[in-house]
Amino acid sequence: SEAWCLYCHKEKKELCQSSKERKQQSSTLVISFTCAKIFSVLAHNCSNQGHKEEIALIDTTGGVECEDLKLLPYRSMELKTAKPIDPSRTDLTVLLFVESQYSQLGQDIIAILESSRFQYQMVIASGKGDIPPLAENGKGKYILVIYENILKYTSMDSWNRELLEKYCVEYSVSIIGFHKANENSLSSTRLKGFPLHLYNNVVLQDCLVNPQSPLLHITKAPRVERGPLPGEDWTIFQYNHSTYQPVLLTEFQASKPFPASLPKVSLYATVIQDLGLHDGIQRVLFGNNLNFWLHKLIFIDAISFLSGKRLTLSLDRYILVDIDDIFVGKEGTRMNIKDVKVSPLDAKLQSVNLVVQKFLLVIMIHLIMSMELQLEPKM
Repeated sequence: SEAWCLYCHKEKKELCQSSKERKQQSSTLVISFTCAKIFSVLAHNCSNQGHKEEIALIDTTGGVECEDLKLLPYRSMELKTAKPIDPSRTDLTVLLFVESQYSQLGQDIIAILESSRFQYQMVIASGKGDIPPLAENGKGKYILVIYENILKYTSMDSWNRELLEKYCVEYSVSIIGFHKANENSLSSTRLKGFPLHLYNNVVLQDCLVNPQSPLLHITKAPRVERGPLPGEDWTIFQYNHSTYQPVLLTEFQASKPFPASLPKVSLYATVIQDLGLHDGIQRVLFGNNLNFWLHKLIFIDAISFLSGKRLTLSLDRYILVDIDDIFVGKEGTRMNIKDVKVSPLDAKLQSVNLVVQKFLLVIMIHLIMSMELQLEPKM
């Protein structure tokens, strides 16, 4: 009987110790899991912290939202796939039609082509729309056609226009055109030969890059630019054909009188892409010049896309710093000690750092307590 009691007492003691060990192990697992979960949440929040300003910008930009792309009144059909581009049968030369040798927009286009090291041939656009020879020995001479004034293209005589468009279809060549309104422009007009309406001299604000546009390369989407757009001579495009797709969308400035001829919608397209579903020719049309910086980026992307990536810029960027000029420049432009000192963390980062430190301290205390429980002498 005494031996049996000793045996039972021993078994009970071992069961209690085993149960206590299991509880300690469970507590350790729970703490470890909780730590991992919290660290995961913190890592996620930290990784997204750099994007908060852009997300907030998108969320608070009036009516300019990606979802609004589905609500545009002139988009009655689903987005279509662009006509395949294969300009392999052409030379890598751009045919540029300008108003005059000294026109501002023409000079801006030339500056971009030259800085990108793209070959081009400049032609003064005549009233009849005379064009140079486009092909030689079964090979196209031009990979892309650019019109400083798209009206010079649409007002060509039928013979020259037919020659140009036949060349574009046969050699898979696309067209880029600009329309810069002036005081003599009609408030509303239809682009000759296209199911496309133009509304001129419009004042705009807040623009959004369409993330569904296939031509984007350097330009990021959905890029939102808040504030009034420069100038009061913008042109917007309205259409009801599936071949057209907006690239840059904007709003009308609410502080300005609303034009009677302008349809009341939430977003207006100032840059559009013709996918080539109407006549087999892809086009990109701009409702202003290149003074707006987003127009420059989209123009470079349009050249890349419409040339089948044969005229494209690398996404690699290099910065050259000439330190001599920094230290020996004229008074007021030289760098000083305060310019090169690292500024202290701002209040927000300091508060985040303090929270992280407190969190790590709590985790360490729990881990130490858990280890102490495991190291307690068995009774």
